[in-house]
Amino acid sequence: MKMEYNYKEDYCPIPPSEQFERTITAEKFHLVTKEKPKHLEGICFDRNGDMYFTSTYEGAVYFVDMKTGKQTLKWQDKDLKAASVKLHKDGRMFISCIGTEKKSGRIVVARQDGTTEREIAAGMNIDDVVFDHEGGFYFTHFVGTVNNPIGGIYYVSPSLDEMKCVIPNLCGPNGVCLSTDEKVMWITEFTAGRLLRVQMNNPGLASVVYQFTGYYGPDSCSIDEDDNVYVALFEQGRVMVFNKTGYPIGQILMPNRDIGHNLSSTHPMVRPDTKELYITTADDVGDEGSWIMKAPAFGKGNKNAYQFL
Repeated sequence: MKMEYNYKEDYCPIPPSEQFERTITAEKFHLVTKEKPKHLEGICFDRNGDMYFTSTYEGAVYFVDMKTGKQTLKWQDKDLKAASVKLHKDGRMFISCIGTEKKSGRIVVARQDGTTEREIAAGMNIDDVVFDHEGGFYFTHFVGTVNNPIGGIYYVSPSLDEMKCVIPNLCGPNGVCLSTDEKVMWITEFTAGRLLRVQMNNPGLASVVYQFTGYYGPDSCSIDEDDNVYVALFEQGRVMVFNKTGYPIGQILMPNRDIGHNLSSTHPMVRPDTKELYITTADDVGDEGSWIMKAPAFGKGNKNAYQFL
């Protein structure tokens, strides 16, 4: 056997331990742009099943009518990097923003007409948000590395007037989601390549349930109504799926990932009342553009999540 390896043709090989029998390839659903790829993030759905997502480096939130496919700009601040959007039950958009040279990161609370109502946690780098059933929410402060774990999970009260750190000392916490009964929190640590499972009755009791491999780490995560956890792997063009105890059960590959396309997979979300998984993806080094991909999910969308009510 000759030991040969072509980096360009095998940029991000799937480890043997992750070559699951339950592996499928997503299909292209909605083309955002074929021009210079946009870094897409933050899929969310409203109570009608229509989609919102963010274009990070544009500082923009877009709306997609799922019946017509029409895409509309809902909000934009070019001086911020919009990393995700979640919807309050009253329709307000809670937009997680990472800072730029012109503005520090923050959460922007915007009305449906795109006007800003208020801002929260200015000065922090916020990547993702998840609501609880009371109307408060948790967010990830996306900073920190393995040798300097200064990131954390913060909680903001339903009144939006109180904020506290509930899980400190994290390495680039990126994605966050809650189990359907809100007793378990899942967190991805981007710079440590880890998936954490946290018992919410004791937030100090966090377990590393999975260690990812590869240069880039796990990005956003979400759950379905069966408490399966979907984790996007940035620059690997795939989404791994875990059961509620943290064991890997399958994966979804982006089309043409094996030849280096559509690798910037960032945010998976299952549409409510369906088993349709949608994934934000971009082809940063190729010519296939930026897409919302679609694939079958293991379970239906989690309607218990606050933003779906």
